[in-house]
Amino acid sequence: MLVDHTTARARQGADILLLSASNYPALPIYPYAFVQVSALAARHGLSTARLDLLHTPKESWRATLREALERTDPRLIGIHLRQLDSIFIWNYADHDLPGAPPVRRNSYWPFHDTQQLIGILRELTECPIMLGGFGFTTRTPDLLERLQPDFGVTGEPDEVLEHLDDVLAHRDVERIGNLAHRSGDGYTLTPRVFLPPADHTEYTEAVLSDLLDFYGPQRVTGPDADVHVAVEIQRGCPYRCYFCTEPMVKGRRHRVRDLDVVMADITFLADRGVSRVWLVCSEINVGSNELLFEMAARMRKLNHGRAKPVSWTCYLLPNPALERGEIRALLESRFEPSWNQFGSYDDDNLKRTRVPYRARHAVRAQVDWLEEDEAFRRDHGLPLPPRRLDMFLGNTYATPETVSATLRTVSELRLGERFDDSLITRATRVFDLGDGLIEDTSAAAYSVGPDGPLDEVDLVHPTFSYPAALVEALGSARAVDEFFAHVEKTFLSRAYRARLDWPAFLARHTDEERLYEWCERLRSAPGRPDEDRAAGRVRAIIAADGVMALLKQLRESGPARENAPARESAPAREVTPARESAPAQKSPPARESAGPLARALVELVVGTEPDSTRAVLAAIGLPGYWDDRAARTAYDVCAGLAARFATVDAVRDAARAAAGPDDPALPLLAVEYCLYDNNVLLRPDYSRVMFPA
Repeated sequence: MLVDHTTARARQGADILLLSASNYPALPIYPYAFVQVSALAARHGLSTARLDLLHTPKESWRATLREALERTDPRLIGIHLRQLDSIFIWNYADHDLPGAPPVRRNSYWPFHDTQQLIGILRELTECPIMLGGFGFTTRTPDLLERLQPDFGVTGEPDEVLEHLDDVLAHRDVERIGNLAHRSGDGYTLTPRVFLPPADHTEYTEAVLSDLLDFYGPQRVTGPDADVHVAVEIQRGCPYRCYFCTEPMVKGRRHRVRDLDVVMADITFLADRGVSRVWLVCSEINVGSNELLFEMAARMRKLNHGRAKPVSWTCYLLPNPALERGEIRALLESRFEPSWNQFGSYDDDNLKRTRVPYRARHAVRAQVDWLEEDEAFRRDHGLPLPPRRLDMFLGNTYATPETVSATLRTVSELRLGERFDDSLITRATRVFDLGDGLIEDTSAAAYSVGPDGPLDEVDLVHPTFSYPAALVEALGSARAVDEFFAHVEKTFLSRAYRARLDWPAFLARHTDEERLYEWCERLRSAPGRPDEDRAAGRVRAIIAADGVMALLKQLRESGPARENAPARESAPAREVTPARESAPAQKSPPARESAGPLARALVELVVGTEPDSTRAVLAAIGLPGYWDDRAARTAYDVCAGLAARFATVDAVRDAARAAAGPDDPALPLLAVEYCLYDNNVLLRPDYSRVMFPA
C-alpha cells in the first residue's frame, strides 16, 4: 500500500485512504476504482493510499486497519462497494446446485463485510467515511440508511474530489453533483451527474505497484500472465437489457475516451511488462465497429517491434456483425475473444430481454469467432484452450419454446461437440432499474441473507427470480437446476461423452464368456474401410496376442470413473466438470487408452449382426442410426425417442419385443450403446420443455 504523491502536494500520510471489502474471491480483481479515484484525486492536489482486504483474514482486519490509519493519517476514508453480491444463484442456494461451478456457498457477502469494516473503523478513528462504487450506486438510499457513512458518492466522484474541502466542511454542498451528505436525521442526495471518462492518464508507479502486490507480479508481467489490467475506453450504454444496471449507474449516453490518452495508459503498462489489458466499456461496438477497428490499428502499431506484445480484450456485441476477414484482422492485432453469454438462440426470447441483437447475430458470432480463433491458433502454433459455452437460458422470459429453439440450433450446427464444457445461468439477479423490480420478476423474486431466505424481497441482499414458464413446466426451481445441468453436459458440450467409461459399460452389459465368443467372431469378420484407428488396434491385438490379451487389457484398465447410465426418475448422477479457468478433468492414463478400445470393440461386435441391429433400432424410432450414428447429435437421438416413448424403460421394452425370440444380445447391446453414448434421459416433463408440440 503505497501513498501516491505523483502529482499531489507533499503531505505526511495521505489525504484519502481507499478501502475495499467487496472483492469477489472466486474472481479477484484489483479495484479499478482505486486507479481512477487516485488519478482524479491527484488532479486536485490530493494524495491517496489504497488497501483491498481480500487477502487479509478477518481476524487481522483490526490490526491491519489500525496500522494503515496510523501510517496515512487520512482526512477521509473512501470505501469502495463494487457489488452487493456475485449475481450468481449458485453462491446463495441452500444446496449445491447440479452443474454449478465449485464455489463455496454462502461465503460472499460484500454488504455485510462492508458493514463490519465500517464498524471497526468507527472504533478506531473519527475520520469521516465516504461510500461509493457501482454496487453502492445501485441502492444508494438503502445503503446510506443501513451503513450510516458520513458521505456517499453516486456514480462518478469528480465533483466531490474537486470540492473535497467544501464537502468535509459541509459548505455549499448542494452545488456538488453526485454527493450524498447528512441532513437532519437522514441524507440528502444532490443532483445526479453523468460524466465522461477521464481526459488524462490514470496509472502511476504507485498504483501499479499496489496492483502487482495484489495479484503477484508473475500473474501480471510473467511469461504466463493471466491477469488483464483495466483501462477505460468508453462509458455509458444506450441499451435497455432487462437484467443490466449499467445504464442507471454510468448513464444512457455512451462517451468515448480520448484514444491518445487510452494508448498512453496502455503504453505505460506495456513498458513495465504488462502483457494483457481489458478495455473497460459496456460494449466497444455500440452502433458501429469503428471504435473496435481503430483500437485494433493502434494496438498493431503499439506492438510492432515490441519484444513483449500486449493482448487486449473487451465486451463485444454480436451486432453489428463482423466479417471473417475482420475477425482475423482483430486476432492479428492480438485481440482476445471476450466472454459473451447469449440469452438464447430464440428471437422472441431475445426481443423480450431487450438485448440489441437477434438469434442470427448470436449464432453467426458464436461460430465465426470459434472457427477463426481455432484457425488463428493452428496457424501460429498456439494451443487450443478449454472451451466453455455459456448461455443465459434461465432468463426471466425463457419458455419451453426458447429452450427447444436453442437446442435445435445447437444440434443443427453441432456446436455442443466443439465445447469442452457449458454453463447455463439459470436465474436472474433482480434489480430495481428505477421504476420498481425488473419487469416480470416481482411475483417469483426472493432474497437471501447469510442465514437463509428472507421473509420479503430486499434488493440489498442477493435477490433472484427463476423463469416462471420453466418452473411451471418442470415443477420447481430445483427441478430447473437439475434440468439445466443435464442440458449443459449432454447437449451444449462434450462434457458427458468425455467421461464415458466404455470398459465399465462392457462389464455392465455382458460377461467375459459372451464377450470372448463375440471377439472370436471378429477373427473371421472382414474389416470395413471406414473403421477408425481404435478398431484397427482391436483387430491387431486379437490377431497378434489373442482375445484373452484384449480382455485382460480392458479388465486391468483401472477402477471405473464414469457417468452413470440413464435412469428413470432422475437425471444421471452429476459429475461436476472443470469450471472457471481449470482444464477439463481427465481420467487416469490407463483408462484413457482402454476407453477407445472398449468402445471400438462394442461397435465391432455389434457390426457382426448388422441386419438384426438395424431392424431393432428402426423399431424404436431410430432407422439408420447404426450406419450414420456419427452424424446424429444427442439431441437428434433424444428427439427421435421422445416422439415415441415416455421413459427409457419403455424404449428397452420395445427393443426387446422387436428383437424376437432368438438370441437378441447384440441388437440390444446396440440399443444400450445408443442410450449410454447419448445420455438419453426420457421424462415427460423434460420432453415437454425440449420438444414442445
